[in-house]
Amino acid sequence: MIASFVPQLMALVIGSVGLVQLVGPRPLRRLLAEWGYGRGFNWVTGGFAMAAAVFLAIPQLRIWGVVLSAFLLLGTTLLLLDQRRYLFALPGILLLGTLPLALVAP
Repeated sequence: MIASFVPQLMALVIGSVGLVQLVGPRPLRRLLAEWGYGRGFNWVTGGFAMAAAVFLAIPQLRIWGVVLSAFLLLGTTLLLLDQRRYLFALPGILLLGTLPLALVAP
């Protein structure tokens, strides 16, 4: 029963992250610039996150949403671990662990 809500919940979480990245608040843009990413990088990651959220919400495209979400979450988690932001990497690790549940949901 709970597994049926996992894809929608993950779509909501990843879509919210994508929306924040698309809006691009000043602290986020400044942090990305400090880490060496160019202007507009938040648009790229936000667009991919929004696409992953849409794919997760559509049952026929869910596998692509899981693949794209895994790519984004793994990249983000590795970046945060490399920057020694261990506590900030924890939500990404937890979301990576719930991705298989999205595949088995009806």
